[in-house]
Amino acid sequence: MSWQLLVGLSILLYSVNGLLHRVLMKNSDSDPNAQALMFTTLVGLFGVIILFFQGGFKSYISLSQLPSFLLISGFVTAGSIYAFKGFKYIEASEHTILLTSSKLWSLLGAVLFLGETLTARKLLAGLLIIAGVMIAEWRKQKFVINAGTWYVLIAAASYSAGEILSFYVLRDFDSTAFLVYCSFISALLIFLINPSVLSKLYFYARPKNLGNIVTVSINDALATLFLFNAYQVGRNALQIGPIMATQTIVTVILALTFLKETDSMPQKIVGSLLAVVGTMVMIT
Repeated sequence: MSWQLLVGLSILLYSVNGLLHRVLMKNSDSDPNAQALMFTTLVGLFGVIILFFQGGFKSYISLSQLPSFLLISGFVTAGSIYAFKGFKYIEASEHTILLTSSKLWSLLGAVLFLGETLTARKLLAGLLIIAGVMIAEWRKQKFVINAGTWYVLIAAASYSAGEILSFYVLRDFDSTAFLVYCSFISALLIFLINPSVLSKLYFYARPKNLGNIVTVSINDALATLFLFNAYQVGRNALQIGPIMATQTIVTVILALTFLKETDSMPQKIVGSLLAVVGTMVMIT
């Protein structure tokens, strides 16, 4: 399977997750730490099920790799918690724009740490995609700098660091085993940092909330594996990172189709076209 197809499938699944996470975190009873714990644990469990059908573990963590796994899990954990916290303070559109900044850090990381070459064409394509996302999601004259803004910026930096380090380890590590290890380590870190989080899991005892978090976790497990395999096939984080930003455009289309969100249509169309053009330039 080509890396372009794998990235496309990953974008579609992550886009659906964007809508479901918004639904869950808008509830006043939801908690960012509980959401992160439930989410990472379920992703790990679904990864184990996938491993069962693949014939079991094919890669094991060595002592020299353990620090990398702890760092990756720490970055992903911080990214998830701060991103969920951000939903509590700022609008979804502003949240999306700020989180997209992670792709700029990913471009830099791919050059500095993965040894990839940044060409003028790749830079232009990446900027077109990110500009498209920002135009599609822009809702007001200026950003309001508050706690939510800093939460999402921290999440963006954390996700970017975790992504680049993940790609580095995945050069010679099985992607499914990697997903399982990082998910369970992240869940353990969340519990160790805040043991009282277990008392807040009652939120997911409600059938609707449980159904949403299970769906999100299955989607994320599959989307993450598609993304990891795309990198293992193409070894091109410089291209994959910015293209993944188009999941925001797909989310806009899904919201229009299923949630009937028709506000700001002209700018959504312009932003979507820019992102499509940038993607085409990136993959050609």
